Amino acid sequence: MESQLIQQYMQEVKANKKYSTLADEIVLQEIKEYLRKNPTLKRVDKQSVKDIRAKLHRLYSSYLRGKKSKRDKLLQELKANSENLNLINKILASAVSTKERLDDYQEIYKKIFQITGIPKTIIDLGAGLNPVSFSYMNLEQLNYYSYDIDNQDIDFLNKYFEIMKSKGLNGKAEILNILDFKKIKNLPSTDIVFMFKLLDLINTKNSKPGEELIKYLINNKTKFIIASFSTRTISGKPMNLPKRKGFELMLQRNNLKFQTIKTNNEIFYVIHK
Repeated sequence: MESQLIQQYMQEVKANKKYSTLADEIVLQEIKEYLRKNPTLKRVDKQSVKDIRAKLHRLYSSYLRGKKSKRDKLLQELKANSENLNLINKILASAVSTKERLDDYQEIYKKIFQITGIPKTIIDLGAGLNPVSFSYMNLEQLNYYSYDIDNQDIDFLNKYFEIMKSKGLNGKAEILNILDFKKIKNLPSTDIVFMFKLLDLINTKNSKPGEELIKYLINNKTKFIIASFSTRTISGKPMNLPKRKGFELMLQRNNLKFQTIKTNNEIFYVIHK
């Protein structure tokens, strides 16, 4: 009976186009959590579906992008000319976070690699379209593991990686629930982990999930973590206190060192032991 109810919720939640491409395991997790908190529910109703969608929107709003047909056309054009930076920029401009970084990507990577050294391998958690910025890294060779929760984005990135293989980018994109620590433990070892604008998404109630993730990765999987936060409000205005004092105190409490890199829209923490 419960499995049938879960399946009905899955169909209803994903009937909305906005949530249709989210990985089933992500939606399933939120449905099970909602039913756990509401054990008397025996049938699907409009309010509960609305509540689950609202939770998904809060957690994963940065992944819920608009029309994706345009970028698929751009990818086809890139296939014929993989060095066309104009096409790369148009793809990056199709998502909010990567669009915000367009003017800063080259400087961001230059400053990051001055601290970390030239990486051979990068893991990108909650990647979105960020791997498409590879052209701004000025690297001859890179192994790039990209993880996200949207099926269409994963398919898109794997097609992009195939196109860019001849340019020294050996990439692979997969679905991953960042909060599933059993799967986090299966990640490969890497030189750098990117966590761009990720921590605000997973630290919805408190900072513990982000802290545990950083501690595990820095002790077991990587030399450096690059975590970023927006320095602007939802309305686009600059924040009064763009630095994350609580985050910095957490790093200090765990004996982790960090340097910061700032742009007009974002602050990046380069974290290491």
